[in-house]
Amino acid sequence: MKKSVIAGIIFLVIITIIVLFVYSYTQIAVSLNGVEFQSIDWEPIDKEILLKIGLNVLSGNWFDAAFGLIQGINLNLIFSLSNNGFLPIYIPDLHYDVLVNDVSIGSGNSKINATINPGQTKEIISFQNIQKTSIAPASISIIDSEGLMDIKVKGIAYFQLLGFRIPVSFESVKQISIYDEVKNKMNAEIHKNLVSQDLNSLICGEGTHVENGKCVPNSIMEGVADIFDEIKKQVDNLLK
Repeated sequence: MKKSVIAGIIFLVIITIIVLFVYSYTQIAVSLNGVEFQSIDWEPIDKEILLKIGLNVLSGNWFDAAFGLIQGINLNLIFSLSNNGFLPIYIPDLHYDVLVNDVSIGSGNSKINATINPGQTKEIISFQNIQKTSIAPASISIIDSEGLMDIKVKGIAYFQLLGFRIPVSFESVKQISIYDEVKNKMNAEIHKNLVSQDLNSLICGEGTHVENGKCVPNSIMEGVADIFDEIKKQVDNLLK
């Protein structure tokens, strides 16, 4: 009688553990909670490049030209890790693939090394740098949409639960826009160039500018200055 009772108790304990295990497994979730734009890495912008951008401003195709100067885009991917079960879980890291406008641009990973207790949700921020060479296949869609980027992150997180390595797949999409960042950068560069020209006139005198450390007549640059004046007007209109 005692043996059967003990066996019954052991059986119930095993069943309880299995139920808790299965339930806890189904209550683990990973999602991309948000995408934060951090910065853009730019190629060096000189007067010649700025003039080319400016001419594209006049033709209404400025974003295409400006986008070509981007070397990399830096993002923060904000992951939400939830444990709505009854058992604590441990997660060492995340591995995932990143797609921009449905074009694969590479993979990423984030070291976590954290235990998530029952009923707890943890937010993990993972830095992601998207290089120019990686984003090139998606550039047409980004340019056509004037900077809209659908960031899709998908992968498998391996949680450790009662000593077992449990795979949990995830896939999330968030949208960001880099239009304002690109516009403000171009605006700043154009205005800086115009201010530089004004300072050169003050240093060298009316009708001159500095070229290779020397004051030379502005006659050659008059046409360019007129173009920049028009460019400035167009950029100012963009900011309204």
